[in-house]
Amino acid sequence: MVYPPWYTRYIDNGIYHCKTDIRPAQCASAGLGAAPSSWVSRMSSIISETGGGRYRLGPETFSAESPDWQQILADAHEKKGRPICLCSRAEPQMYVAKIQGDYHLKRMPGTGYAHDPSCDSFALPPELSGLGQVDGKAIVTNEAGDTTIKLDFPLTVRGARGAPPDNGAGVGANETAEASPSKLGLLGLLHFLWDAAGLTLWQPAFARRSWWIVHRELTAAAERAITKSIPLSSVLFVPPSFSVEKKDELAAERRQLLHHLQPVKGKPMPLGVLVAELRDMEPSKYGRKFRFKHLPDMAFFMDQDLCKRFDKIAGDKIRAVEAVEGAHPIVIATFNMNGNYAEIRQIAVMSVNAQWIPFDHDRELRVIEAMRGRRFTKSLRYNMRVDAPIANAVLLDTSPPTAIYCPSEAIDPEAEAELVEIAKEGVYPAWFWSGGDDDMPALPAAQIGSDQIRS
Repeated sequence: MVYPPWYTRYIDNGIYHCKTDIRPAQCASAGLGAAPSSWVSRMSSIISETGGGRYRLGPETFSAESPDWQQILADAHEKKGRPICLCSRAEPQMYVAKIQGDYHLKRMPGTGYAHDPSCDSFALPPELSGLGQVDGKAIVTNEAGDTTIKLDFPLTVRGARGAPPDNGAGVGANETAEASPSKLGLLGLLHFLWDAAGLTLWQPAFARRSWWIVHRELTAAAERAITKSIPLSSVLFVPPSFSVEKKDELAAERRQLLHHLQPVKGKPMPLGVLVAELRDMEPSKYGRKFRFKHLPDMAFFMDQDLCKRFDKIAGDKIRAVEAVEGAHPIVIATFNMNGNYAEIRQIAVMSVNAQWIPFDHDRELRVIEAMRGRRFTKSLRYNMRVDAPIANAVLLDTSPPTAIYCPSEAIDPEAEAELVEIAKEGVYPAWFWSGGDDDMPALPAAQIGSDQIRS
C-alpha cells in the first residue's frame, strides 16, 4: 500500500516519507474514506494556513512536496545539516536520518513542543503525559535519531512464568505501585509504540482508521527502536489484516517471522512481544485459550495462575470495552513459542475506541467522543498509575492549545484539588471537568492559528 506523501508524514509523529506512486483504488479500499486528490487538496490548505511543511537549510527554503525532496535530504544527511522547520517563530532545528535506504526528516529530541501544534513534528510538553517521567531514562533518543528502550521485563527466560506487571492492565488492590521511570513496563511499552506510531493524534481529516493502518504504523515505529541490544522489530509481532484468500500466505509469513522464537535445547528461551486485539477466551485443560483478531489460525494459551491474576487486573477493563460500541481491547503480551502454538507469560490490556484512541474510563471516553470533530492528541500514562496527575488530552485547534483534564468520578477531593493546582500552573490553559459533576462543560471553541507556549 502506498500513500500520498502528506498522509504518511502526518501520522508518523515527525518522520517524513516521500512516496509518489499513489494508487487510489487500493488506498480507498484500506478504509481511509477519501480519494488521494482530496487528501492532497485538504492537506495543502492546512499547510498554506499554518506554514507547516516548509523548511530552511542555509539560505534555501523548501517543502516536503518538492520533487527533489529525497535529494535535498540526502545532501543534508551527508553534510550533517540541520534543517529549520518554519512552522513557528521558534524555528526548531531538525535532523535527517537514513532508514532502510530512504531519508527522513525528524524533530530533534526534546523539541516537539517548540513546533506549531499544526505541524507534523509537534509533540506535547513532556509534563502533560507520562512520557515526561520516562523520557531520557527508560526512553533515550540520541541526535542521530536512534531510540533505545529499557524494559523492566525479560525477552529471554529460564524457569518459572512471569506475572502481569504491577502497572499493567489496570488498578487493583495490589496494583497501585508506580513502576520505576528507569525502565518501561509492559503497558508503558505499548504506550510508547502507540505514541511513536502517531495513533494518539486525531483530526477530522483522518475520517476513520483501520487495523491495516494500526499494524503498519506500529511495525514502522518498532523499526526505529532498539531494546536489550536488538531491534524491537525483531521481537514485536503485530498480526497483519487477515484475508481468507491469503490465509496460507499469511500463515507462511508468520511461521517465518516467529521461527527464531522456537526453543533451542540448552539455551535461554526467547520471547516475543504480541500486540493484537483480543477476540475471545475459552477454558482449556490447563488454563485458558486466547484468540486474537486477524489470527484465527493461531492459539495462545495462559496457565491457570496467570489467568487468575489477569482477571483481577483486566476484568473490569475488558467489560468496559464490551459495553462500548466499536471499542477494542488491545493486548500486549510476552510469549514463547511451543511448536504451532504460543504460551503467554506476561500480559497487559489497553482500551481504545472505534478510532483506536486509548481511554482509561467512561468520562475520558465521553470527552474523546466529544472531540471527534476536533484536532487533538491523547496523553498516555506510560509507567504512571491510572490516577496520575496528568492531562487526559490536549486540544490542538485552540490558540494556544488547551490541556484537557477529566478525572474519574472516583477521585477523592484532596487528589482533585492537587490536580486543579497542577492544571493552573501548566504550560497551556486548562479545561477541567470535576469528578463530582455529571454534566460535561462545553469545550473551548476551535480557532485558527496558535502560539504554543503561554508567556
